Amino acid sequence: MPQEIKDREEFLKKMEYAEKIIVVRRLPRYIKIKARTKRRLYTIKLYDEKEAEEILKHAKVDVIEY
Repeated sequence: MPQEIKDREEFLKKMEYAEKIIVVRRLPRYIKIKARTKRRLYTIKLYDEKEAEEILKHAKVDVIEY
């Protein structure tokens, strides 16, 4: 079951353990990012594109975009 995280800092901590990171949607209103770990799938919705790009810079694994 995916778990949605609202806090940016908490998502960055979970993203350290991610096996892959997926940018699912780039809509005019928000960007949805998923981080898959061994046990759980974490998601976050960001309403600022600059903030989303900042988070994706911290990714240590490949980023897949759809």
